[in-house]
Amino acid sequence: MRRSQVQNRVSTGAYFSEDTIAAIVTALGGAICVVRISGPKSFAILKSLSDTKAAAGSEARKFHRIALHDLSGTSIDDALFVRFVSPESYTGEDVVEFHLHGGSYIALKLMETLAEAGARQALPGEFSFRAVKNGKLSLSQAQAVADLIAASSDGAITLALEKLEGSQVRLIVGLAEDLRQIVMLSEASIDFSDQDLEEFGLPSLKARLLPVLEALRLLESSYDRGVRVQDGVKVAFVGLPNAGKSSFFNALLGEERSIVASQAGTTRDIIREHLSLRGNHGKVTLRLEDTAGLRYSTDDVESQGIERSRRASQDADLVILIVDSSSFIADPKHSFAAVQEQWAVLGAPKQKTLGILSKTDLIDPETVLVCQNHLQTLGLGPWILTSAKDHRGIHESVQAITGFCENWLTRAKGEVLLTRLDQKEAVSLSLDHIKRAMAASEVALFASDLRQALHALALLIGETVPDDILNRIFSQFCIGK
Repeated sequence: MRRSQVQNRVSTGAYFSEDTIAAIVTALGGAICVVRISGPKSFAILKSLSDTKAAAGSEARKFHRIALHDLSGTSIDDALFVRFVSPESYTGEDVVEFHLHGGSYIALKLMETLAEAGARQALPGEFSFRAVKNGKLSLSQAQAVADLIAASSDGAITLALEKLEGSQVRLIVGLAEDLRQIVMLSEASIDFSDQDLEEFGLPSLKARLLPVLEALRLLESSYDRGVRVQDGVKVAFVGLPNAGKSSFFNALLGEERSIVASQAGTTRDIIREHLSLRGNHGKVTLRLEDTAGLRYSTDDVESQGIERSRRASQDADLVILIVDSSSFIADPKHSFAAVQEQWAVLGAPKQKTLGILSKTDLIDPETVLVCQNHLQTLGLGPWILTSAKDHRGIHESVQAITGFCENWLTRAKGEVLLTRLDQKEAVSLSLDHIKRAMAASEVALFASDLRQALHALALLIGETVPDDILNRIFSQFCIGK
């Protein structure tokens, strides 16, 4: 289905329909392909695709063999199916999963037949949407399913599974319950305003609110780490033209991804890759960006690439500054002046920069000392001596990179990290109302802000979420989930 068609259905509110839906839920081309249908017509459709009349009433949650055919009786596949009877299914509805022989034609033929039988193509994330609608999953658990599918590191898998098991929901529900208790006390304070009850006084109520305020602040601040656990740490490779950035980039990747040539300026745009490296605490996912060399250029295309490089280094979590050691052989002072100029352009981000001295196979030990004496004035830690040609220093570079990234990715056992912007926005909105409540001069205003804070948390849990927000969240899921 074209994306425009999907977006059109999202806008018409098709997520809230009672249609029976169908989708291919595994990648095409494998040995086995799974097609899922969910909704009120699921079992009737199953019956129409088999000559075995007992198929629709077969024992649930067990595999059964089926000779699938289309509505005209033409054979489709000798397959397996499994039934899930409402509410004991992923969506909470009647569900049938067909396990077919791999091959695009068989799966697409079955999808065509299912459409003729009354099942429409599922929207992105529509199965998970129905699981939320029918109380099988919370909104954050459904998002954890999408996070698990997209996970590219050990940490991302662990975090998604913990959320799927309810860690985030339990935390938010607990905080929401604390807020409800404080709201109840606030309302009691208003009802008994003629009595001087200390526990219902505004100072006492604000004191009760402080632990909730602190917990939500910690949760809000967890987003930066959560995004990096889920999506990876952003790493930018920067350096003067022909400094060996692309060769070092390729050495980490283990393949020729960047253009490597002796002519300066051959990398004119940002080249992006994802890479998993094994660190001390599991795999670390990096979002690598190989940038254009930083230098003055009259070439418009190259100049645009250089400007993008500046922005990439500013946005990066880790900057890898690569300096060509062989450039120090002829004129060390001139070479270092060029590095200093580049360093100033970058804004001298010492705290997030790793220094790499490249092409050390081309220089002698004396020149190495000359390089190090000059470069140490930039204020970085020890520079790593590398040669992409013979892989010298690559292991040490990997250790340094993963060591830096683990500062972002390390978390306490069971610590909840937000991974999605809509989650952070809900927490931030709740915090804003709580801060206003803390500044309130009257109990009535205090209680009003706390009700708004509760409403914001309800959005996070999924208790009361506007249709347009639900559509936006689930339209980012993959089709079939």
